[in-house]
Amino acid sequence: MLVAVAITAITGCDKWDCNGDLDGMWQLTEWRDKDGNVKATKQDMIFYSFQLQMASFRKQSGKQFFIRTSMKASPEKIVIYDPIEYAGNRHDAIQPMSVLSVVGVPEDGILQVEVLTGSTMVLRTSNEDVLTFRKY
Repeated sequence: MLVAVAITAITGCDKWDCNGDLDGMWQLTEWRDKDGNVKATKQDMIFYSFQLQMASFRKQSGKQFFIRTSMKASPEKIVIYDPIEYAGNRHDAIQPMSVLSVVGVPEDGILQVEVLTGSTMVLRTSNEDVLTFRKY
């Protein structure tokens, strides 16, 4: 009986992290455009969170912003798609990709992974912006 309970407990939850070092919460520390101009720093309070095939984006300075999305991740890139915002009355509404521009995600949703360790992440967008993060 004890063996059956142990096997059930081990196999009962298959929602393990599947994205390696990417999974978890990240704080943007610097966002630079292709000319090297700073677009945001950690004072702008921009956060990314990745788990399973989902990502969420939050900005806590100025106007509050929170969006959930679907994503596909590989060691080379992260593809963000289908931004969803809570529309009230237990309903969500898919938003255009452009809503993510305030947190650095381009309209094509593609983020090239330049560096990814357990504590640091550097992403490059298709318009050559560079986003630097620390694990939070």
